[in-house]
Amino acid sequence: MKLDVNLCCGCGGCAAVCPFDAITMETAVNGFQYPKVDMTKCTNCGLCEKACNFKVFTPTEQDPTCYAVRHADDAEWQTSRSGGIFMAVCRYVIDRDGVVFGCTLDENFRAVHTYAETYEDCKKFKGSKYVQSDLDNCFAQCEHFLRQRRWVLFSGTGCQVHGLLGFLRAKKLPTDTLITMDLVCHGVPSPGVWQAYLDAFQQQEGKRVTAVDFRDKETNGWAAHVEKYVMDDETTIQTKAWTTVFYRHIMFRESCHHCPYTTPQRESDFTIADYWGIGKNAPEFDDNKGCSLVLVHSDKAAQIFEAVIPYIRYTQTNLATSMQPQLRRPIWKGWDSNLFWARFAKNPQKAVRMWFYPSWGTRLLWKAEKTAKNLLKKLK
Repeated sequence: MKLDVNLCCGCGGCAAVCPFDAITMETAVNGFQYPKVDMTKCTNCGLCEKACNFKVFTPTEQDPTCYAVRHADDAEWQTSRSGGIFMAVCRYVIDRDGVVFGCTLDENFRAVHTYAETYEDCKKFKGSKYVQSDLDNCFAQCEHFLRQRRWVLFSGTGCQVHGLLGFLRAKKLPTDTLITMDLVCHGVPSPGVWQAYLDAFQQQEGKRVTAVDFRDKETNGWAAHVEKYVMDDETTIQTKAWTTVFYRHIMFRESCHHCPYTTPQRESDFTIADYWGIGKNAPEFDDNKGCSLVLVHSDKAAQIFEAVIPYIRYTQTNLATSMQPQLRRPIWKGWDSNLFWARFAKNPQKAVRMWFYPSWGTRLLWKAEKTAKNLLKKLK
């Protein structure tokens, strides 16, 4: 298997499908995982290439049906990051003795994929995690449950969901009891950068973090993007340090800038997102409390959507006026991305302090950059 880092999303499908355990996922200096092949074990069977969806994906021909959705239960909706459609589909799966896969933060605040078999346990998947998650063993676990003929809901980024589909195709495993739900993804930051930032943040504050909310909807509203950290002395700190660098597009995986899944025509069953632009598409949902954009791709998804209607409030909307930037094209790369990665490779803590706690001169430069971009938009 030849590895092109520009076209490796790190889903691990190649490692999971290898029958000889010749491929392992190893962490690079940038904090992302990449496959490494042990050629003494490799038989050139080609299964790893067959499982790699990222290189061969082509958009489907049919446009999805587009909805604005909010959970009918206020408690579910208010504690969800947007409108709570995910929890409604979780209910459908759990009621059928199914299994739900999603992303959560572990005790060390690492983003990890795991599964839940009760509705209450599914709540750990709520909330956005602005860092790439570890999929260790998840594809094999999905295979196990599907072979038991259990319903499985797998949620993740576009590359993770399509990586699972590529893995299952290479395994020639039926997917009639699989429900896939991917996200409109802005890009995945490095787990290594996240851990380095968290260490620097705790050192800066002189306290230990006990809870993280990447977007504090309860205090600041849905439209705001402010992080909340609960500390070991029970104080709460709100900041936009991680958010600011996230939107500079400098700590994303290289494949994010070449992502083929930035299209509304996907192979997943559902695509969900924050419904930015809800004011013009469904103004009755425009109250800064959160609304889900839901794209229904498959006949299976359409049937499930009908089944969860008792749990949601919804209205059909226009796809053409709901096209967010990452439904059109991959995310652009920040001008200082290469500089950041070079500095991070030499000294992670120093690089984190330079970008996440910038000097007044750097902040002034960023402000000028933002002003210039806004001016260019107006001129266009």
